[in-house]
Amino acid sequence: MSTSYQPGVFESLQNLSALDVSRNMNTSEHLDKYNIPVSDLCNLNNEDIANRATEQVLVTYSDQKPPIMSIEDGIQAKSFFPKPGDVFKAGDADTAIANSPKKITGSISWGEQQHFQMETQISICTPTEDGMDVEASTQWIDLTQQSTAMVLGVPESSINVRVKRLGGAYGSKITRNFIVSAGCAIAAQIMKRTVKLNMDFHTNFKMVGRRVSYRADYDVGCTNDGLLNGIKIQIYADLGYLPNENSLPGIVPWMDNAYFCENWKLTPVAVKTNKPINTACRAPGSTPAIFMMESIMENVAKELNLDPTAFRTLNLYKKGQKTPLGNVLNYCNIRQLVPQLMASSDYTSRAAAVQAFNQANRWKKKGLSVVPIKFGLSYVGVHYNAIVNIYAGDGSISIAHGGIEMGQGINTKVAQVCAYELGVPMDLIKIKANTTLANANDVTTGGSITSELCCLAVINCCQDLKTRMAPVKAKMKNPTWKEWTQKCIEDKVDLSSRYCVFQPGTEDTRYNSYGVTCTEVEFDVLTGQHLINRVDILYDCGESMNPMIDVGQVEGAFVMGLGYWLTESVKFASTTGQLLTRSTW
Repeated sequence: MSTSYQPGVFESLQNLSALDVSRNMNTSEHLDKYNIPVSDLCNLNNEDIANRATEQVLVTYSDQKPPIMSIEDGIQAKSFFPKPGDVFKAGDADTAIANSPKKITGSISWGEQQHFQMETQISICTPTEDGMDVEASTQWIDLTQQSTAMVLGVPESSINVRVKRLGGAYGSKITRNFIVSAGCAIAAQIMKRTVKLNMDFHTNFKMVGRRVSYRADYDVGCTNDGLLNGIKIQIYADLGYLPNENSLPGIVPWMDNAYFCENWKLTPVAVKTNKPINTACRAPGSTPAIFMMESIMENVAKELNLDPTAFRTLNLYKKGQKTPLGNVLNYCNIRQLVPQLMASSDYTSRAAAVQAFNQANRWKKKGLSVVPIKFGLSYVGVHYNAIVNIYAGDGSISIAHGGIEMGQGINTKVAQVCAYELGVPMDLIKIKANTTLANANDVTTGGSITSELCCLAVINCCQDLKTRMAPVKAKMKNPTWKEWTQKCIEDKVDLSSRYCVFQPGTEDTRYNSYGVTCTEVEFDVLTGQHLINRVDILYDCGESMNPMIDVGQVEGAFVMGLGYWLTESVKFASTTGQLLTRSTW
């Protein structure tokens, strides 16, 4: 390890010996991936000097072996993790396929998606009289608290984690902030002062992890008319150099998407490569599962010489049918949504126009695609709490809930339901930061369920408060809200309420939401240039609490999907494993 002299840098590196955190590279330690930290912490007063100091570290490696950089490399090298998950079976897929008049086989691969937060991983740790205060960019304060307490060797009650909001997350801050906060806390404890640790943009790209890449090999059996009889899939996932965040079990709940088939078999295979650990990225289970199923449907329709939209429509779920997991679809309107969107998007005439365009043009082609979706919401493992405080002096209200605001509008929705339940204007309500004091033992913000369940916790708090306050109001004559709250305190009524929402007594899917898109694309055969001419989306969201927020979520999810499938290819150096696409372009 060596460095060249730069003003401020060399002196600073000399002073790092007090931390005693640098790795001794003259050992037989085996490194499984590029960008494993060599010096874990560089604790300096000046951020610019700290960044320049780390750039001066030069590492050389010996006995290098060709890295495993893809699922195909891993299969060839037989590089697999044990226990990737159970083989899932529903019915008898092998027999159903063998007895089918039509049999189709195929394979589909799809790659990573890079997290692109404007706010990278960051933590600010301050030693206190009773432990450590941690302000972190985390989606999961409970486990951030646990991991920090673990490395410091102190009780969890000594660690106070606080999060006001995040500047972008989408799963990247569920677990990836643990090591950042833990490392920051170690430095703060050693230095006995406040320490800030934040990843620069490019380091964040290289080290944090990204959406998992997959490959699916499949066999499908169906009738001559195209009804699905059996589906068998072997799915490979590139988990990087450690299987800590195995995403394969999360494929099963969504693998059927919106299609009924009685016989399924899914075999998971966890591939070990020399890449960083991958992590959750927006809809980490449903996105790959639905893409896999839609790719299968498209290929089967092509092999059977059937119209893809007609083939999809033929196999859509009906109300009352069972999913592969055995859940009965008591509510299912996908067969109503698809024709509704096809009518509103003028699908039939546009499909004819697309066909005419393709016949008239050799080098430019158009496509028109209708894709349905069934998105299951599960409350397994859930516990979110909330505390609502009414201040008697002026009647204002504060709320601390178990979810993290990261742009999805959870704070707005929580304030809305509180205002509705208590019958007060929203400007009386303040949403406080999420803390391990007020919101202990909560699970991560994610899974598309946090907003609704934190709202449910707040509703229960408000109903509890109204029950306590009602006898006081009954003795008053048309009091104002402020008069009512002041009188409650005089009559010894507690104006704080806390409630925790726990998983209901079942592991079944709680409910499904349904949607469908119609997309028209123009494609240049020679250059590969594409143009999305029009997109129609129909989404059954039930009764929206805030249409502006919910429409923004739908549109944002669609655009993020466009980026993933069309413009965000992640590339690594084949000889070293270094991430090459680590910038904005």
